[in-house]
Amino acid sequence: MEIITKKFYLKLGLSEKDILALNKELSLLAGLKLSPSAKPRRIEMLQEAIRWPKGKNQEKRKITELYKSGDFIVAVGKPGKEAAPAFKRKHYITGKITNNPNDMNPFVMRGGKKVGNDLTFAELFEQIEHLIRADLLGLELLGMLIFRMAFMLDHKKDLKGKWRYIPPEKSLAMLKKRLPKVGDIPVDIFLYFLDVLALNEDVKMHTLGHENARYDYGRVNTLLTFTHLIAVLLNRRSLAKFAGTFARPPSGMAPLPKIKGLFETYPLLSPDFV
Repeated sequence: MEIITKKFYLKLGLSEKDILALNKELSLLAGLKLSPSAKPRRIEMLQEAIRWPKGKNQEKRKITELYKSGDFIVAVGKPGKEAAPAFKRKHYITGKITNNPNDMNPFVMRGGKKVGNDLTFAELFEQIEHLIRADLLGLELLGMLIFRMAFMLDHKKDLKGKWRYIPPEKSLAMLKKRLPKVGDIPVDIFLYFLDVLALNEDVKMHTLGHENARYDYGRVNTLLTFTHLIAVLLNRRSLAKFAGTFARPPSGMAPLPKIKGLFETYPLLSPDFV
């Protein structure tokens, strides 16, 4: 893998000041244990989500609004499709066939109306794949922000004491300039949507046996799979190895390794980059 230096970013049009500012916002604290540091926040947020109001059925969902940007809103509707009595899946610990009673339906609204259809992981991957034709730096910034989101490094408590995602100011401004949209929605709304999607994965893992964010199952592995895909599109990780990872547990996930080769893949995450 080619070693990426400051010169690489200068060629992309960043100034020395820009590079320093982005690295200051995005770099990981030296010695930080990512998963242990994220666990308490993950637990609080998933427990909050479980308490959100639930309607009687899929047609009468109760809506909880979580994020707003411009005239776009990211919300969840409860119950989600996996909460239906007819939905069957296996409990991870007991092996019992059950539904997922705490499931939610994350979605985007604009002007009080839902935007688009519910997206599968494959469709979200496809939307990101299209970004390879957009902007290299924007794609890299998106990958780094999602990596940090996996471990809730940019989550802060709001006035009600609830954890919410607040992207780093300079990095988000640069991202919006270089990569304004993902699909048909603003890039910041896409990030908020991924945060809610990842939260729902934590809720599912908790409900079906992996209680209280004990492992990286759920949020972490979901978002690290997105960062891994972006690393492949940046030509910094192997497509063959990415695809091969899907064949191994956890099923349907291909998380980017948290340590091995991380700073070669996303250099601005390194506290020693500059």
